[in-house]
Amino acid sequence: MNCSNSENHHRYVHALNELDDVNIKRIRPLIPPQILMEDLPLTESAAATIVKGRQAAEAIVQGKDDRLLVIVGPCSIHNTTAALEYADNLSAYAETAGDDLCIIMRVYFEKPRTTVGWKGLINDPDLNGNYAINKGLRKARTLLLDISEKGLPAGCELLDTISPQYIGDLISWGAIGARTTESQVHRELSSGMSVPIGFKNGTDGNVKIAVDAIKSAESSHCFLSVTKQGLSAIVETQGNKHCHIILRGGGDGPNYEEKYVSSYVAQLQKSGVNPRLMIDCSHGNSSKDFRKQPIVSDNIAHQLSATETGKYIAGVMIESNLVEGNQSIPKDSDLSKLVYGKSVTDACVNWEDTVKMLDNLREGVRNRRRRAACESAADFEAKFRVLLTKLDAVENEETWQQIDDALKGLVSLVKAGATKFETFVPTMKPAVKFINSAILSERTRLSGTALMLVEEISKMMETRFTPLSDLIFPTAMKTCGRANKVFVTRGIKCLTTVITYSHLPEQTPRVCDAAMTDVNKTVRSSAAKLLMSIVSCCTVPELTQHLALVEKAIAAGVVDANPDARTTARQSYEIYIKRFSDRVEAFHAGLSSIAKKYLKIEDTSSGRPQSRFAAFRQQQQRQPLRDRPTAQRPNVKPSGAASGSNSSIGAPQQPGSSATAPTAINRPKPVRPMARHGPVAVRRDGTSAPVPLTIAEPSPTLSATAATTAVGIPVLLANGADSAKDAGQEPILTPVAAATAAASAPPTMTSRSSSVEQLIMSPRSSKPTLTRLLADDAPAATDKAPVDSAHASVSPSSTVPASRGASPLDTAPPAAVNDKTASAEEETVAASSKPATPPENAAPAIAAGEKAYESADDHALSQENKKEVPRKSSRTQRTPGLTFSSLSGSTPGARNSRVQPMARPQSRNLVSTRMEEALRAQRPVQSASASASDAEDAKDQEDKQTRRMTLRSAARPPAGAPGYLRATASSAKRGSETVAASASAASRLSKRRKNGSDSHVLQQDAGAADSAAKPAKGATTTRRRSAIKR
Repeated sequence: MNCSNSENHHRYVHALNELDDVNIKRIRPLIPPQILMEDLPLTESAAATIVKGRQAAEAIVQGKDDRLLVIVGPCSIHNTTAALEYADNLSAYAETAGDDLCIIMRVYFEKPRTTVGWKGLINDPDLNGNYAINKGLRKARTLLLDISEKGLPAGCELLDTISPQYIGDLISWGAIGARTTESQVHRELSSGMSVPIGFKNGTDGNVKIAVDAIKSAESSHCFLSVTKQGLSAIVETQGNKHCHIILRGGGDGPNYEEKYVSSYVAQLQKSGVNPRLMIDCSHGNSSKDFRKQPIVSDNIAHQLSATETGKYIAGVMIESNLVEGNQSIPKDSDLSKLVYGKSVTDACVNWEDTVKMLDNLREGVRNRRRRAACESAADFEAKFRVLLTKLDAVENEETWQQIDDALKGLVSLVKAGATKFETFVPTMKPAVKFINSAILSERTRLSGTALMLVEEISKMMETRFTPLSDLIFPTAMKTCGRANKVFVTRGIKCLTTVITYSHLPEQTPRVCDAAMTDVNKTVRSSAAKLLMSIVSCCTVPELTQHLALVEKAIAAGVVDANPDARTTARQSYEIYIKRFSDRVEAFHAGLSSIAKKYLKIEDTSSGRPQSRFAAFRQQQQRQPLRDRPTAQRPNVKPSGAASGSNSSIGAPQQPGSSATAPTAINRPKPVRPMARHGPVAVRRDGTSAPVPLTIAEPSPTLSATAATTAVGIPVLLANGADSAKDAGQEPILTPVAAATAAASAPPTMTSRSSSVEQLIMSPRSSKPTLTRLLADDAPAATDKAPVDSAHASVSPSSTVPASRGASPLDTAPPAAVNDKTASAEEETVAASSKPATPPENAAPAIAAGEKAYESADDHALSQENKKEVPRKSSRTQRTPGLTFSSLSGSTPGARNSRVQPMARPQSRNLVSTRMEEALRAQRPVQSASASASDAEDAKDQEDKQTRRMTLRSAARPPAGAPGYLRATASSAKRGSETVAASASAASRLSKRRKNGSDSHVLQQDAGAADSAAKPAKGATTTRRRSAIKR
């Protein structure tokens, strides 16, 4: 059985091997492009050469440069030393022929083969079939860097779709060969290349595939590729707009003659692609005979000089080397047998014949310029009328190319010297409307040609361009507000060139108005750049009458919402103050404070005194950091003052108090801005009102009528509230007093007395927290009333902010307290201002206190469980005239670390009570047994309230116990009450079921039992921990 499984496994593995990589012999690692680029980085001089070559090639392909693009060099590179020698010769010639020819060296590292053969330096750098591709990539990049360092741009054929990631940043022009023009992946590759690309016609002479390739490369594509890090990726391109066709001949013969060129130009124009083309002097046009290449170049020079097709010839390609002809690679790979400087692929012309061909082409370019030149004004007018007829056409898919050619014809006339005639401006005015229409065209190529014409006219006419500026300048400014950034960039470049050469100070108001008032932020930013050009280029006399407007535009620009406009306005300001230094003071005087801030100008012109904080900050900035003085916050005690002082804010120091102790750091903390808000008093109905802030010393005692807080705000008591109403005043409470009073107020109160226990308080809850204000050993009140446990949720301590002094409400006992409490007044006042923090040796006391209270609570609960748990009281069973037996002790120390929350209005409890009464009145009459049960529940409830009040009195800590022990006891007491409430609800539910009450009441009792049981779990432990932390 095991043998059978093993055989099946081997068959499975063999089947897998037959499915994938069947014909793969070997896989080796390839160096990532980024690593090679870091090993051989691009230098600054090489980058300048590459960029210059790319820009020149793009301009020539688009017809913006009348020079001839020449791609000349060896058919392929196999010897880098010979290639560098050829580059030296070509670089020297390119410097002398730069006015007529734009020379790019042909540096081909990859060769497509019809069948098999040597595939180039990258694939096989040693020419021995070992395919050391990593070595070939390094040699190729090194050679391109060396050639670029010589000031000579380079061009390559793009054969492999991955190799451009290694060398694409070092080339200025690229070609797609005849065998790959129809390839989809090469068209996608060309759409993402950063250089102009030439597509050759097919090997059979078919030009249609090259036209389709150009259209495809101009479009966007999404395809699979490799990143610079060597990772597979999905690449999205935006299309290459600088592609052209290369005529190389084919199986049918050459295609460089005038008749072929004219036919291909018409085909390109009909297809809507660039009609300018390049002619290859080798391959099919020379019938693969290198000696015929000079014949082809002579024909091209003739077309440039004497035919109409010459203006569509943008470039020429020549295969050249140091030595003419070609040679084969030795079969034994002995490279010493190779002739130095001779091609190993297609045959090439030698260097001497190359120079003759280039000279002949230079002459053809010069003749083409002469043909376009104007010998006289009449000659110019005759040529202009022909071009004007072509311009007078409605732009559409069929005519836009005609209009573009006519505009390029005008560019040629301008470059030929037509602007020197006095009749140029009157002759050009009829064409202005067509030029403006082309500027606003949605076709970027047509709009770019029109803007190029305006630039050339301004360059040639300089200051004489003024008569035409009023006709063209406003239209050109409209391109600065278009959504397409291509139009905006071209418009700014055109207008900047016009201002640089022609100055145009009369256009200053137009530019300033656009910079200040235009709603389009792009227009404002563009106008700011034009204004900077005006300030830089115009002379002082030219700008004198416009200086006020220029200053206003700069002042508006520095506070513009557009950051680009602000940056440009600051640059204009720097130029302005250097050129017009005599107007700087007057200019600064009219600037706003915000403008001065952005321009970093010291604001001293207003004459108004600075604020103390601003003066302090300014003084700090002028002094070293270690010597900067710092201010003391007003009404704040020094850090060395005793923390237990009971003086209020701003109160004078009492005699006998300790002096301020020196701090560790003599320099106090700096002043920080503080929000200045007055105190807010809270009325009994829950509303608030601002109260004037006055400083008053605390009263030694707190009368039954009123008490004064540390900030001088009266706190009204029971009879004090009545007297306030009689006086026509609304009784109010401070936030601290209201929060303190809210802890002890019952939901409703129908009787009032002068007793301290009936203090007027906010009705949020009924937790008797005022017990901290009274002595622990005071006699208990005789009339005890039940307390509603539903409102006993207020925290056991009422606190005030630590930054304030202790309130007399927390320190002074009321007048109604017995003599023993009054005699301990001074100790209570002194202790109330200290924070309630446990002493260092308080841990045993805390543990003992907790254990005692837990034992007491467990005992009380066990006693109650033996009896029947009474029903929880409802709101309708509250007794008027409540008194509290627990209000018998005062808190030795008042917590001052947390602020009591604001009490909510009394109307909330009243509405809830009335709603419950109305709902209860609508219920159906219960059975006799249910009524009897209710009466029994009411009786049980009274007993429960009595036992609960007794439990609270018995569980009270001693009068001298610290605040944290009393807080722990209070937390334990609340936990026991919660457990008792849960047991009471469960008992009521069982009784209801025995007596047969209706389902509605049973559901209510069941819900009450669940809600009472939920907070019981862990409530005692959690609250005890939080109390200990406080």
